[in-house]
Amino acid sequence: MSLEFEAAEILKQVALDEEIKSFVLQHTSLYQPLLHAALRFIGGEILPDCIETAKSLNQQGFAVTIDYMGESTRDADMAQQATQEFLRVIQVISEQNLNSSISLDLSHIGMVIDAELAYKNAYILAEAAQSAGLEMMISMEGTARTNLNLKIHQRLCNTFDNAVFTLQAYLHRTPDDLESALQRPGKIRLVKGAYTTPDGLAKPRGAQLDQAYRQLMERLLTSGHQCAIATHDSTLLDPIPLKYTHQFAQERGIELDHIEFEMLKGVTQERLEAMKNCGYRTRVYLPYGQEWHLYLCNRLAEYPPNIYQAITDAAQYKYGR
Repeated sequence: MSLEFEAAEILKQVALDEEIKSFVLQHTSLYQPLLHAALRFIGGEILPDCIETAKSLNQQGFAVTIDYMGESTRDADMAQQATQEFLRVIQVISEQNLNSSISLDLSHIGMVIDAELAYKNAYILAEAAQSAGLEMMISMEGTARTNLNLKIHQRLCNTFDNAVFTLQAYLHRTPDDLESALQRPGKIRLVKGAYTTPDGLAKPRGAQLDQAYRQLMERLLTSGHQCAIATHDSTLLDPIPLKYTHQFAQERGIELDHIEFEMLKGVTQERLEAMKNCGYRTRVYLPYGQEWHLYLCNRLAEYPPNIYQAITDAAQYKYGR
């Protein structure tokens, strides 16, 4: 096991440790420097700050998708509060005429409590988003929730065509899930997948997963279905020199308006800029809220060398540089 892999696994455990999170939140000497590091990857702690970041990204030619961070809500009142916050996001996006969609975890709006509660809240949000001309992107979660995510999305698609579904390439089941999703309306977003899974359910990161992602992406691109390719993989994206995805689309004459490339704020934005310059639609995932501790740890776990940048960002805040 490589040192980088061990570091990533430890960071994932830190991200989920409620005691560590509580300690950080209660101690300003830690909270403020780490928040400064997190701001590289998020839109801010409050919606107005996120909206200003969204405007800046729009001005640079990027669409955004705004997510009020949170998941695994276990209190019905908190699930309702999250739903109301998402309604506020939809309203502000519409009022500000932003090029933005919304993103959410179904567990943030009640799925852990009751699947029917999550469906009802998702229905309210999909209806509000559709009335505002917006897409609602449903993020995928851990494998224990995959079936519920799929069932709720299927039900939403009976009424709405603006519900975007996320598929994770590392799961062995995903080729079948993709074929099912292609029969429904709404954009399909393809990611590699980052959750820890039980043995036998997922491919390990590396060449095997890269190949699986490439095959699923090819199927998605040639289907003619609206899709979002959400990856930072340079071997798939860099168009100069001509790399795989761009060449694949060009050779097959695939309509550019069927394809969107999505990346995280603060991560290899130069690749997204390159895809935009080639004529593709591009989007930046832009979360906000106070649940940034989990999000920051996950970003560092995905690419442990980012730890050095986080330390630099935190030190710059601490020492005023």
